[in-house]
Amino acid sequence: METTESAADSLINPSLRALLHDIVDYAGLFPPADLPLDEAMHNYMQYRHEYERWMLNRFVIPVKRLDELSTYAKQFRQGEPFSFSVLGTGGATEGDFLAAFDSDLQAIDAFDEYHAGAAQAEVMEVRLPASLFSAAASDIESFFDAIDAASARAGIAKLDLFLEIPLAPQTHEAIERFAAAAAEFNSRQSLPARTTIGLKIRCGGVHPEEVPDVEHVAHAITTCRNAGVRMKATAGLHHPVRHHDDDVGTMMHGFFNVFGAAVMASEHKLDKAGVQAILNEDNAENFQFLKDSFAWRDVRCPIAGVDHARENLITSFGSCSFEEPVDDLQDLDLM
Repeated sequence: METTESAADSLINPSLRALLHDIVDYAGLFPPADLPLDEAMHNYMQYRHEYERWMLNRFVIPVKRLDELSTYAKQFRQGEPFSFSVLGTGGATEGDFLAAFDSDLQAIDAFDEYHAGAAQAEVMEVRLPASLFSAAASDIESFFDAIDAASARAGIAKLDLFLEIPLAPQTHEAIERFAAAAAEFNSRQSLPARTTIGLKIRCGGVHPEEVPDVEHVAHAITTCRNAGVRMKATAGLHHPVRHHDDDVGTMMHGFFNVFGAAVMASEHKLDKAGVQAILNEDNAENFQFLKDSFAWRDVRCPIAGVDHARENLITSFGSCSFEEPVDDLQDLDLM
């Protein structure tokens, strides 16, 4: 990787920067990388000083491992504050989830207090209890209110939640009810909001059956777009464009596809078929980064629209590798 920021400024198109800024939540602790904490944290600290750092977002860590980060307190006090996305404990039922959530919040509060602004857990990612998959939107809203009350009791000033629902035919209606409940909950938050709730989608895995169909990803994108709810992604998005992965044995999603589809869905109100067309694109040349706009084939979105979609619809994706996305962008002569 190059190290001069002036090189990045001269070579990176503004629309590429708009689409990919703060896009990678570094998850080096997780498969397939499975790095030890010291190696993953070393990598993250190094990436923060390389010119590609404009693509780098939070460090992902299980909430139960936050106390292990005390070793890095001195490094955290150097330079810009460190931000973390924590994986919550969760639970299959509402009761189990809320009990674990109270414990998780105590760990987060202790972590934030110990590091006094030098490092902070800003986001929690956790699976929505399976018992709520078939619940009415009003019941999900009540569950969200219980989450909010727990955050208030714990004294948490700011913690956004991205709740994961598996992408499958049988969860389409669950995602729709979730999005409606999240939109209602978010609309009732005073500003600045202590908590906003969004959807987390899993885009890949190490087995073919863990990779969701294009149809299901398109459903999640259009549902969140329609409801005005943010989403984030994880797994399987190491490479820019849809491709066949011989190790997994199936087609894998690309981050140009997923984020580009979300941007165009936001800007042009695309239906599911329109979103699926972008998700199915396997030719990198059909994604164009122009001086004033991002384009897929003959569909364009101005940079302001890209910024709006990244802020309000699709935020980031977790990846155990930061170097693979960067290397691929360099191979495409985009960096």
